[in-house]
Amino acid sequence: MNRRQYILLAVVALGMVAGVAAVAYHLGKSQGGEQLTELHDEVERLLAGEKDAAVVKRVSQQMEDIAYQQKAISDQQRDRAEEQSKLAIQNAERAEMESRAAREAEGKANVAAQEAERERANAERQQSIAVEQRDEATHAKNVADTLSIRSQARILGVTSQVRREAGEAEVADLLAYTSWYFLKNYRGNQYFSDTFKALTQATNGISRYKMKRNSTVNAIAQVPGKPLQCVVVTNYGEVEWLTATASGSSMRISAKTIFSNKAYDFRDVVVQGQWIYALSHKGPLCRFDQQGNMTVIPLPEGSEDSYFRILPMGMSPLAGGEKLLLVGRRSLLWFINNKRLYNEGLSDNPIRLSKTLSAIVEREGKPCLFYADGSYGEMDTYYQVEEKTPLVKGVVTAAHYDKNMQCLSVAVKDGTVYPINKYNRVVETLAAHKANCHNIAMLGSTIVTGGYDKAVYLWHMDNLMFESGMNFREEMQARSVVKNQARNNKEIPTEWLVPVDYNFDGWTLAVCGDADGKSVWIGTSNGSVVLMNTSADDMAQQLYRRMKRNLTQQEWTRYVGVAIPYMKLK
Repeated sequence: MNRRQYILLAVVALGMVAGVAAVAYHLGKSQGGEQLTELHDEVERLLAGEKDAAVVKRVSQQMEDIAYQQKAISDQQRDRAEEQSKLAIQNAERAEMESRAAREAEGKANVAAQEAERERANAERQQSIAVEQRDEATHAKNVADTLSIRSQARILGVTSQVRREAGEAEVADLLAYTSWYFLKNYRGNQYFSDTFKALTQATNGISRYKMKRNSTVNAIAQVPGKPLQCVVVTNYGEVEWLTATASGSSMRISAKTIFSNKAYDFRDVVVQGQWIYALSHKGPLCRFDQQGNMTVIPLPEGSEDSYFRILPMGMSPLAGGEKLLLVGRRSLLWFINNKRLYNEGLSDNPIRLSKTLSAIVEREGKPCLFYADGSYGEMDTYYQVEEKTPLVKGVVTAAHYDKNMQCLSVAVKDGTVYPINKYNRVVETLAAHKANCHNIAMLGSTIVTGGYDKAVYLWHMDNLMFESGMNFREEMQARSVVKNQARNNKEIPTEWLVPVDYNFDGWTLAVCGDADGKSVWIGTSNGSVVLMNTSADDMAQQLYRRMKRNLTQQEWTRYVGVAIPYMKLK
């Protein structure tokens, strides 16, 4: 298409536009009024809207300003958060580093603590070893010192006797007391023979009486409730009431003759109330009052046994009186109510035994029978003898029962003595006599034995060391024990029991404890009666009251020595 054509088309189009415009003008003119009104309303509406829009715009502007402010604040907070995040990261990194350092330090500390614990444990072991060694050294020193003092105490006992023989009585008294003091306070045996004898010499602890006929003292009975009084019977038919009274620093024994007739061979005696009962060998039972009036109670006819013991058996529940059991070698005979012989009302015949008796003792109201063949039996409440398992091996020649200690002491033919507790357990073996032990007495925890070897032994059982670690009184209450169950190896043991031995130039046929609980009466075959104080503590207290001074420093150095520091005992 050429240029002319374009111009033509343009002119045509322009014409058409003009036509349309004319038409529109005419049309619009007719509608102009209405539209003008509408436009005017529209303008007013638009103006009102514009005003609202302006308000909204201003509010929007303010909101936008606030939004920009909040955005600024948010930006600031974000920036701050980013900074804090960076700081947190830095702190976390620092904390991690410190944590690693802390863990390393903790590890080192643990190692150091373990090392310290090892060092501490080692130090404690070393300290324990040091303490143990110190204790052992202290214990060894204490043992050495104790043994040294005990040894010196025994020497002082001997020296006291030597000084007394030399006429130095005051020094001898001081040495005797010092000897006892050392043994008493260092757990020694204050019944060590020389110490005990030194105390006996210092206090005149042995008093003697000689029977007029030099007869054999077969039995001694204490007078119940009357200390230092006893009744003695002999093979020459003598019955004497002995009384010991203080005479200066010693005891004097006086005698009252109750009866004397050599036709009687008295073997045993018992004092009950106002009566004295004396049993004659192959003869009658004799009853005396204190004025010497005698009642002869013959044995039943046909009783050819030789009766040798009178056993007090307490009250009879059937007859309502005191019971005595007369003991023969093959028979037993009851005497009740001071009237007649009979078997608790059943018969007046003796109880025949199938075996020969060697010893008998009353134990808690029950007769205990020991036979010459070594067997053993007990009599029940119905007066039937039942054979039991022997308490010890061997033939029992003497037996004694102490109610206070609940101790049964038996001696066998070879001279060995066995203390037996209430459970029939032999607690110890006391081997001393070289011949038949004939008699036993017990005063508290002191056992006194006498025999055909002419010896008298004093066993102070509190000085006896038992394998169980218990003392004598505990052993007497124990049904059974385990060896070494209570022994403290650190404890310095009590000195081993060594008995005091005496010889009174005759067979010891009678031993009887006195009512004072500390003295013993001893009768011998040569007519001697001896009253002996068996309490070392009592004699030491007597001596202490009599002492007027202490050993001087010079005397201490001479007799005691320099190893033991000087001390005043008075």
